[in-house]
Amino acid sequence: MIKVKNLEEFNSNKIKTEEEIIKLVNLLRKSGKKTGLCVGGYDLLHPGHMKHLDSAKKYCDALIVAITADKFNSKRKGVGRPIYNENLRAFSVSQLESVDFVFVSDHASAVENISSIKPHFYIKGPDYVKKHTLGITSERNAIESVGGEIKYTKDEKLSSTEIIDYIKNELK
Repeated sequence: MIKVKNLEEFNSNKIKTEEEIIKLVNLLRKSGKKTGLCVGGYDLLHPGHMKHLDSAKKYCDALIVAITADKFNSKRKGVGRPIYNENLRAFSVSQLESVDFVFVSDHASAVENISSIKPHFYIKGPDYVKKHTLGITSERNAIESVGGEIKYTKDEKLSSTEIIDYIKNELK
């Protein structure tokens, strides 16, 4: 993981705790605002992430992004991942205009985030529309159980893993 000397410099008022997010969502709900939730690693912020989050924002008044904690990201992605720690990834995502709030998720799956935050919309990329894995099926069930709805963006999928593979294999 890439280290930085002054992590405190990478902060934003958009970065909250999960508890703060829950309170904000409740306030937004009471004022008639619709909330959306995206969950991911956002390891190397790239145009695919930016486009996806911009499209996700169109479904809601307030877009919340849960950044997968380092310990879960490294289990999913393998050795050497994430490239940036969870705080730097949260900071990067917080700098996007389309994102209203960010938090680091200390849960192994998005199901816990959906259950605690209870967003109106859980938003995924188009590559999940026809997927029927245990993970996405559990996420679909979770959003329905809190009275929400799953939405899918229509953007082209780009991948941090593909970027890393390209750098490792093509740039010698």
